[in-house]
Amino acid sequence: AYNEAKSIQGVVRSCYEEICGKLPAELMVAEDGSTDGTREILLSLKNELPLVLLSSRNRKGYAKGVSDALRNCTRDWVFFSDSDGQYFPSNFWNLWEQRDGYDMIIGCKIHRREAAHRIILAKGFHKIVNSLFGLSLHDADCGFRLIRREVIRAVLDEVRFLKYSFWAEFTVRACLRGSRICEVPISHNRRARGDTHIYKPSKIPMIVLKQLRGLAQLYMDKTIEH
Repeated sequence: AYNEAKSIQGVVRSCYEEICGKLPAELMVAEDGSTDGTREILLSLKNELPLVLLSSRNRKGYAKGVSDALRNCTRDWVFFSDSDGQYFPSNFWNLWEQRDGYDMIIGCKIHRREAAHRIILAKGFHKIVNSLFGLSLHDADCGFRLIRREVIRAVLDEVRFLKYSFWAEFTVRACLRGSRICEVPISHNRRARGDTHIYKPSKIPMIVLKQLRGLAQLYMDKTIEH
């Protein structure tokens, strides 16, 4: 969670009520150097809810923040969701139902509720990913997924090339290791409040160049290893 003060309380409460109220689950929130009061809101919530708060005074970035959180997970299954309120916690059960046959279950957005440039970028990116690595996934980078902890242990330290698509690289590396992966349809909503912190139009050219370079590095790394 980074600068999500306007929506973080509702997101955390809904996740806790929908999932932790029905399963013996531990709720962890990774806060990444927010400057808008997000950290203070989470500290207040921590007095009400039995949540684990990983908070940083300095900004680490999405990939490092997520990696640090995943390393602190101790349960056999780990469910991850971005904190911007675009995902519905109730869709967790769509993934949970598939856990017996797979090592990772990824949410596949039925209707992507985002700006046109984000949708175009995502479609182009995933076509390249599927072509390079022989996959047939709709959204390898989706931030709503259920993962066996053994997959996290095997893959996490290898993820290093796609700064803006942490989950895409994680997925590719898991596939290359033979993990059983499927996609499950989920709902997707527009951001409840605020705007994206990363994919702003002015940053798109720089992001595209870094993504293409990262994909090339990942492909070469895959070729060397295999």
